[in-house]
Amino acid sequence: MRLTGILALLCGLALVLVLQDLLLTAVHLPLAAPDLLLAVVAAVAFVRGPRAALILGFLLGLAADLTPPAAHAIGSQAFVLCLSGYLAGRLAPAVRGTVLRPILGVACLAGLAPFLYRALDYAVGSGEFQGVTAAAAASALYTGVLAPFVVPVVGFVLSRGESRGLPTQRSHTKLPGVKTLNRRASAGSTQVL
Repeated sequence: MRLTGILALLCGLALVLVLQDLLLTAVHLPLAAPDLLLAVVAAVAFVRGPRAALILGFLLGLAADLTPPAAHAIGSQAFVLCLSGYLAGRLAPAVRGTVLRPILGVACLAGLAPFLYRALDYAVGSGEFQGVTAAAAASALYTGVLAPFVVPVVGFVLSRGESRGLPTQRSHTKLPGVKTLNRRASAGSTQVL
């Protein structure tokens, strides 16, 4: 990855963190807040696969854990976003081809996130599961409403990188007119039909 790509990634992460903080402070919804970070990580998982989403989820979660208004243990948001990104990446083949499935996938992951946060709090002895079901339902609803705006934008931005030659999860198997030859005969070369 070139220096410009790394700088663009860092600027994108900073923008997402700022937007999440602005979203949390501007919108006071009952029981939970929309999770922009999780929606972005899931959208990256749908395009780039579980490995890229796992790494992005960890980096974005750790950055969110270290920003000043954080009121939880450092590493908990990194863990939840990392796990959510991996799960979204594993769901990626099932959500392709429709508009509604990625939105439902993001909503389900957002509903799972409060349970994961409470389980981490409970594991260290400072949490209880009272009211987590209502918070999970609210988080799923709010993030599901946010997902139709986030998933296409992230997909568009990442597809621009794909047109510049960056590999994606689908790039090796879905190219029209390109057939991969036998590995032993050609050592991984491709043939255009």
